[in-house]
Amino acid sequence: MSQALGWAGAAALVIGAALAARLLLSTVTVRGGSMTPTLLHGDVLLVLRHRRRARPGQIVVVQRPDRHTGWNSPVDLSGAAGWYVKRVVAVAGDPVPPWVAGDRPGRVPPGMLVLRGENPHSEDSKQWGLCPAERMYGVVLLRLRTGGEHATA
Repeated sequence: MSQALGWAGAAALVIGAALAARLLLSTVTVRGGSMTPTLLHGDVLLVLRHRRRARPGQIVVVQRPDRHTGWNSPVDLSGAAGWYVKRVVAVAGDPVPPWVAGDRPGRVPPGMLVLRGENPHSEDSKQWGLCPAERMYGVVLLRLRTGGEHATA
């Protein structure tokens, strides 16, 4: 009887862990070259979802800004609006870089992020200004699969 309970408990633990992973983790495929050379078109990323805090240097997935209203459109984390994969350059309390578009307070306000693509031609905070952290889908944990050719050292 106790061995049956042991197996049932182990099975429940495995099922619970699988459900938690499904709720907290997802994959995102990179489309475009805004993060080249760090990430290439077709790379598949493992993302920790529901994370609203990021540190400078982390790569995040955020809701793409609307072409007309920028970050002022309604938040939609379903993916229908599309995603941006960008590096966090500054967070609340950090100095706002001079290249950020729009109103630039001296320091990044709470709940905002400064984002930048690795490619100089990337659309990011240079065009769209400060990004509300509520638009963040999640933080990239690692690259699962390479979609393009990465240089080797």
